[in-house]
Amino acid sequence: MRTRERHGWRAPTARLATATVVFIAGMAMGTVRAVSGPTEASQADPTRTIRDGVYTVGQAARGQKLYEAICIRCHGEDLLGANARPLAGDAFIRDWGGLTLEHFYERAKTMPPGAAARLADDEYLDVVTYVLQVNAVPAGDAELEARMLRDIVVEGEGGPDEVPDFSLVHVVGCLTRGPEGDWLVSDASDPVRTRDPAASAGDALSQAEATAPGSGSFRLMYVFPDPSAYEGHRVETKGFLIRGPQDALNVTVVASLAPACVSP
Repeated sequence: MRTRERHGWRAPTARLATATVVFIAGMAMGTVRAVSGPTEASQADPTRTIRDGVYTVGQAARGQKLYEAICIRCHGEDLLGANARPLAGDAFIRDWGGLTLEHFYERAKTMPPGAAARLADDEYLDVVTYVLQVNAVPAGDAELEARMLRDIVVEGEGGPDEVPDFSLVHVVGCLTRGPEGDWLVSDASDPVRTRDPAASAGDALSQAEATAPGSGSFRLMYVFPDPSAYEGHRVETKGFLIRGPQDALNVTVVASLAPACVSP
C-alpha cells in the first residue's frame, strides 16, 4: 500500500493559511468563493474540448427554458451577471478555462443559492448546454451526457490560454531552498488548473507521478508546517498562482512523490 507524506492542508495552522489564500484570491477576483466540485482524479487526460460540438441545439433550447425560469434573476438575461458572477464572455473562460465541463456542471448543481438540487441532474445538464450556446460554442449532432463531462475541457476560441493569476493550480517539481532561504519548486511542470486543494489521489496521483520535469520555478508562500523533511524530494504542490518576476504559489498542500528529484 502506497503512503504519501504531505504538508499544508490538514494541520490546524494550514487551515489559517488556506483561509488567507482563499481570501486573497477572492479579493483579486472580486468575490470570495469556496473551492468545490469533483476531485482532481476526474480531471485526468481530457480528450475533447467544448469546441468539438458536444451538445445539440435542441438540448440548449431546453436549457434556455430552465435558465429563464430559475437562473435569470441572478445571472441576467444575457448571462452577464446582474447580481452574481457572469456566465458569458471573457469571464466564463477566465473562471473555467483549463478545467473540465464536469467542474462547471458540479458548480451549477449548487445553484440556486439556498435551493441547490432544485432541478434534476439532466436538467442541470441542459442548462450547461445553454451556457455553452450563449458563449458561441458550436453545437453538434449528439446530446451532451453526464458520462462525457470529465473528458471535455473548457477552452477559448483561440485554444488554450495561459493560466490566469490567482487560479488554483498544481505543479510537480523539485523542492529546494532559494538564495534567501525561501522554499522553491524548481524544474517544475507548467501550472495546471485544479478545483481540488488537497493532495492528489487515485488516477490524479498516478498522473502527477508520471509528469515530466519542466523549466519552471515557483516560490512557495505560507507553507505550513515546515516542509524541511522533503527538501530534495520530487513533490506535488498546489496553491494559488501569483505571476511576477518570480512566479509564486500561495500554498494549500505540498506532497512528496519521491525521495529524490528524478524523472519519472
